Amino acid sequence: MTNLRLARLSLGAALLWFSGAQAHSPYLLPNLFDLGKRDHVTVLGSFTEDFFEPDVAMKSDDYHVLTPTGAKQALTPVYTRDLAILEAETKEQGTYRISTGKRGGRTAKAAWVDGDWKFLSPKDSAPAGAKTYDVQSITVSDVYVTQGKPSEQVLAPRGSGLEYRVLSHPNSIFVGKEVSFEVLFDGKPLAGHAVSVYTGQARYSDKKAFAEVISDKAGRFSFKPDKPGVYLAMSRHRPTPAKDSQQGVSYTYSVVLEATE
Repeated sequence: MTNLRLARLSLGAALLWFSGAQAHSPYLLPNLFDLGKRDHVTVLGSFTEDFFEPDVAMKSDDYHVLTPTGAKQALTPVYTRDLAILEAETKEQGTYRISTGKRGGRTAKAAWVDGDWKFLSPKDSAPAGAKTYDVQSITVSDVYVTQGKPSEQVLAPRGSGLEYRVLSHPNSIFVGKEVSFEVLFDGKPLAGHAVSVYTGQARYSDKKAFAEVISDKAGRFSFKPDKPGVYLAMSRHRPTPAKDSQQGVSYTYSVVLEATE
């Protein structure tokens, strides 16, 4: 790997930590959501500043697909400099969940200040009296596709880390109809959680986010697509560090959906 390539990957990782939510965020994008009778699907995985234009390939040791019966099958990615390319068999009728699995990312230095994380660049010093931690990033990205009639088996939550439980079937989303989710952390609803929703062609719009929503007391949130196209819902969760620990975790989750008329 060239020094230029290493520098680019380091820059992408740093931007994900030290910039806003829109900087180098993860996504999986299939060539089709409704597969008809097709026996395979191709999916792209990348980090980007503008959805859905790939910028830095999203690498993972646990790319996989859950079949309509719930079986987990490993996927072998092909990496270019800008994206990962996956191909999954879809010979069974029903809904499939394609996922990065849990991606362990870089570790960054951060201080716990007034009940929140303050991330420190290599040149920064922690505020006086603040305890510093090594905070590791954990990223999960999912996407759902359906061959034939939609099914429910793969919609079951993992019960671990940050995720969304889909309350509206992800492959039956329509313009003008609400899409609903429940935010879960380690299997429990996460209330008051901020979620950003994006659409494609962000570089051509002054409004980067389509919607910014907060989960309710039951951990639920919804949004209403206003036109046909691809939407991404994404959020981050950084739990309070455990007492006497030197380790923190920053979770990122994203799911991509298609709305039709």
